[in-house]
Amino acid sequence: MYDYVLQYGFDKETEQFVQNIKNYLKENKIKDEERNWLPHITIDLYNCKDQETFINKLDNIISNIKRFNVRFINLNDFNGKILYIEPFDTKELITLKQIFNKALYEYRLENTRNRIYKPHITLCKNDDINQNTYDLAHNVFHSFIGEITDIWVYNQNMELLKEYELK
Repeated sequence: MYDYVLQYGFDKETEQFVQNIKNYLKENKIKDEERNWLPHITIDLYNCKDQETFINKLDNIISNIKRFNVRFINLNDFNGKILYIEPFDTKELITLKQIFNKALYEYRLENTRNRIYKPHITLCKNDDINQNTYDLAHNVFHSFIGEITDIWVYNQNMELLKEYELK
């Protein structure tokens, strides 16, 4: 398990667009086992028993992060189990991930430390992402530019601990 999950949040228009795709898939009987998060890009999972220390470190890192745009162009999947929207240019997301990795290394889950970071917006998670799922998603998906406006810190119970509104 983990103590915290760090996520990028979007502007309202992007959030609604992604949520509409997720809703469309559910309306068309596509099973989704993902937790009921708002549309987001996960940064990482962390363990730190001292919440104040963790939040203070985040305050220092995030104070220098500004809002930025990300272009999303494609649907993809992880091993036929997670359908997601893929960003086109991940340079800024990767650069920020490296900053978080360095500053929060001691809190990162050991089994994620060597994992290649592949930023994405999950649309649905189940054991059978197939052509029908792709076809349905393509009915309502088109490439778009979304703005990263927030960074959220949640605990494992999905309680929002802190929301950082980026400048």
